[in-house]
Amino acid sequence: MDQNFKILLYILLIPVSLIVLLYGGFAAVLILSDQASYYGNDVYIGPIDYDSVLAKAEDSGYDIGGDAKSNLIEPGSVEALEERFKDVYMVHRVELYYNKYTYLEFCKYESPETVITLCNPSHSDVSDFPDDSWMLEMLGRSLGLNETGSQEFLERLKLEGAKQYVHISTNESVDFPVIYAYLNQSSTNTVVNSGMWNDEEFYRDGKKIGYIAYIIPEFSVSTSHNFNRYTLDVSSSGSVSADILMHRASAGKKIPEEEYRAVFKEMFEKLGLPAEKVDELEFEYNPSVW
Repeated sequence: MDQNFKILLYILLIPVSLIVLLYGGFAAVLILSDQASYYGNDVYIGPIDYDSVLAKAEDSGYDIGGDAKSNLIEPGSVEALEERFKDVYMVHRVELYYNKYTYLEFCKYESPETVITLCNPSHSDVSDFPDDSWMLEMLGRSLGLNETGSQEFLERLKLEGAKQYVHISTNESVDFPVIYAYLNQSSTNTVVNSGMWNDEEFYRDGKKIGYIAYIIPEFSVSTSHNFNRYTLDVSSSGSVSADILMHRASAGKKIPEEEYRAVFKEMFEKLGLPAEKVDELEFEYNPSVW
């Protein structure tokens, strides 16, 4: 073979080899990191003692996440809502409307403090704040303040200056039963939406006067068995779902049904939940070939 031809061939083979190695290595990484999984349906197990189940999960040493009871507005005692949510619910945020675009919001935003926000997107000047009388009344009702306390909070909001969204924080707790009673008595129509937030809108003569976003507390609890991750999502409403994330390089592999059901039954027992309900779980297998 001609020497020059050999040199040219080697020169061409080098980049081709690099490309093969690059894509081959990338494919190998994908294969080794690919994981099979199982996704279960929701099963209603009936009323549960949410705090007790959560405590047992902690005592069992399971990994816990997503506890929706933290840093939310305590609802206090509102009989109508306790009947609707079967006693266990929390409040994510409350909005009190001055007009269509301007409102006061009370929320915690993952903080132990209450965050008060004046949302005034149509105006950016302090002179465009809602009437002082309305602000003082809403602040007083929401935080259980006297006239002096309400005036102090109003001044703090005004000191934030000409902003469309003005935020201040306080250690004062939201008096939710008072807010709910005000909205319920002042509205001529309410709209209840089911879903993630289970929110409720309040209207007076067609104009929105309030909004409340509710949350049903829930948490996830996980454990490992044979290098596979087993997780239960437990809701205070009494529903439980389950899923399994298998170990890496498990694409196409399966776990015997009696094995994964045994793991979930043990988890149910440790949480104080009826283990027989595991038989009602139905799982969808995902081989996850990329």
